[in-house]
Amino acid sequence: MGKGWIKLHRQFLEWEWYDEPNCTRVFLHCLLKANHKDKRYRGDVIKRGTFVTSLEILSHELSITTQQLRTVFKKLESTGEINRQSNRRGTVVNVCNYDTYQDVDSDSNTRSNKQLTNKQQTTNKQVTTTKNEKNVKNDKNEKNIIPTLSEVEEYFTETDKIGSTHITLEAENFINHYESLDWKKNGRKIKRWKLQASTWANNYVKFTKQKDNKFENPF
Repeated sequence: MGKGWIKLHRQFLEWEWYDEPNCTRVFLHCLLKANHKDKRYRGDVIKRGTFVTSLEILSHELSITTQQLRTVFKKLESTGEINRQSNRRGTVVNVCNYDTYQDVDSDSNTRSNKQLTNKQQTTNKQVTTTKNEKNVKNDKNEKNIIPTLSEVEEYFTETDKIGSTHITLEAENFINHYESLDWKKNGRKIKRWKLQASTWANNYVKFTKQKDNKFENPF
C-alpha cells in the first residue's frame, strides 16, 4: 500500500448507508485502496479513483464473507457510489465521483455543504436515469455492448440457474473467457452478450447435474 492519507468530510455522517456497518467499512476501504493518481500495473493503466482486487482478497482484508460483500456492492452500486469491471488482472473497482471525496484542492473545507448535497442529488438522478434506460433497453440497443461484472452477476441472478454462492465466480469466468476471445464467436463480434450468458448458465446447470448424478449413482 502507498503512504499518505485521505480526506473525509463530516457530511459523511449523513450518508444514507452510514448506519450499515458493512457498507461503511467497505466504502472507506475502497477510498483507502483507490489510486490517488493514474498508475501502471502489469501493462494496464489503473486510473485515479480505482484499484484492482477480487472478492476473495477483500473478504480476507475485511474479514467478512464474499456473500456479504456482494450484498454491500449491490447497495453501493445502486446509489452510484462505486462500479466494477472485470479485466485480465481481476476486478477493477471504481469509486464514482472520487474527486468529490478526494479533491486535489488542499482547502477542501471551502466547499459548502450545499455543493456536496447538490453533487449527491445529481448522482442519484443519474443513477435513476441509468436504471430506467436499462429497463427499457431493447435488443437493438444491446448490440455490441460489453457487459460489466455487475451486469453479468445481475443477469445470472435473474435467470436463477446458478447458485448464489457461484454467481460472482461464474460471472468472472464468463467475462474472462470472452475477453480472451476479444468478445468474438466464430470470428464475429458478439452482438447480444445475454444470449451467450444464457448458454453459459444452461451449460453450468447441465454440467452440475451430470456431476451430481455421477456421485449419487456411481454403479
